[in-house]
Amino acid sequence: MTSLSSAIRAISCGAIPAAALLAATPALAQTQDHAPVNLPAASAMTQDKTGGDSWTYVNPSASFGKYRTVIVEPATVYTGPDAQFVDVDQADRAQYAAILSDSLRSELAKSFPSPAKPGADTLVVRMSLLGASKTKGGIATATRVTPIGFGLSAAKSVLGKGGTFTGSVLMAVEAYDGKTGDLLFTAVRRRHPDPLDIPATLSTTDTVKSVARDFANSARLKLENMTGVSPAP
Repeated sequence: MTSLSSAIRAISCGAIPAAALLAATPALAQTQDHAPVNLPAASAMTQDKTGGDSWTYVNPSASFGKYRTVIVEPATVYTGPDAQFVDVDQADRAQYAAILSDSLRSELAKSFPSPAKPGADTLVVRMSLLGASKTKGGIATATRVTPIGFGLSAAKSVLGKGGTFTGSVLMAVEAYDGKTGDLLFTAVRRRHPDPLDIPATLSTTDTVKSVARDFANSARLKLENMTGVSPAP
C-alpha cells in the first residue's frame, strides 16, 4: 500500500513525467523480424502483420472438423537463442508457463473432453512460453487511478495497446493430430492485459494470470468455431 501511495503522489507531483505515461513496454525485436527459430514450423510460418509479433502456420491438409477431444500438455519454457525474457528468472519462467497451460486446460475442458490417451478425434496442444517482460507493480497501478493516467489507459485500451509499466507475454501454441502426430497449426502471439484491467497491474504474476485467462477464453471460442463444436450449455 505504501509503494502504491508513493507512486500516486509521484505522478500527482509531476515526478513521473507525462512522457513516461506513454512509454511502451521494452522493445523486443526478434519476433518482429522472424519467427522463433527453434519452433518446428519456424521456416513455414508467415507473419500476420509486418513488424508485429504474430506468426502463424496452418497445415494445408488439416481438417479440424473431426476433432472432439483435446489434451493440453504442460507448457514448456522456450530456450532458443531468440527467447525474450526481460529480467525474468528461471523459477518465474516455469511458474508463468504452468499458469498458461493450466488456464488453457481448464477453459477448453468446458467444450472439449480430455481423454486418457489421444485418439483419432484428439488434438494435442503444446504451449511454449517464448518470453515475458515484467510489470512494475505499484507504479503500473498508480498510472491507472489518476485522471490523466486513466484517460491514457482508456485510449490505449481502445487502440488495443498494452498499459504503461505493465508487462507482456510472448507464447507459442501448437496443435498436433492425436493419432498421427502431424503438426496442424502453430500460432505465436504476444499478449498483454487490457490497460484498464487494474488487478493485472499489481504484479507480473497477476499480469500473466490475466493474459492466460483472456487467451484461454479466445482460444476456446476459436477452436469451437474451427471444429464446429457447439459451446457447452
